[in-house]
Amino acid sequence: MERCPCCNARLGKVISCPRCQADLTVLNNVEQMAKLWLKKAINYWLDNHLEKSLDALMLSLRLKKTRVAVTFQKFIIQQQCQNILEFLVKNQLYSAKKRLLTMRHLFLYHQQLQQLNFFVDSLLIKECRSHHN
Repeated sequence: MERCPCCNARLGKVISCPRCQADLTVLNNVEQMAKLWLKKAINYWLDNHLEKSLDALMLSLRLKKTRVAVTFQKFIIQQQCQNILEFLVKNQLYSAKKRLLTMRHLFLYHQQLQQLNFFVDSLLIKECRSHHN
């Protein structure tokens, strides 16, 4: 934390603000937890555990939205959208839907994921109708 959230004074590595004496212990702990969860998210990603990575990333972002965490989130979305499109090219609709369900945490935030979900659902409905006819 660079500045006090109460009075905007510059901070160093202190647990209370030198100007207004606000206790910053809890805020510092939250910031450290956000860093820890981001580190876990990256490690899960490197170990090919997408769902665990997404859960850890969302926890990190809820605690503190940092530039690194947002950039990592955008990277995952871009990479997973590409994977979903590859499933669609191969006509693997259920694999595409499964991957979208894994990405469910991010639907609220990303228009492309919402559009892909709608498209995959439309294709699945069309496929079901063709099997019943």
